[in-house]
Amino acid sequence: MKQSYILSLFLFLSLKAFSQQNPVFPGYYADPEAIVYNNTYWIFPTYSAPYNQQVKFDAFSSKDLVNWTKHSNILDTAEVKWAKRAMWHPQ
Repeated sequence: MKQSYILSLFLFLSLKAFSQQNPVFPGYYADPEAIVYNNTYWIFPTYSAPYNQQVKFDAFSSKDLVNWTKHSNILDTAEVKWAKRAMWHPQ
């Protein structure tokens, strides 16, 4: 059951990829990876910014797929020594 929710969410986000803003939570994010962990839905997207500014990842969590909590800057280039800029596809 949870897998079908994740698949549906992933397909919805993929179909909306050409819109200017993410349809699930505010901001410009792409390439979402969704998982369920401890009964919480998590999305790990690419932070969309100019190439040299794509140096971090944010994450989003939800218990109900309606209300989302943003977890800012969960990983950045300071922690990934070989990455200098433009990190994407966090999965």
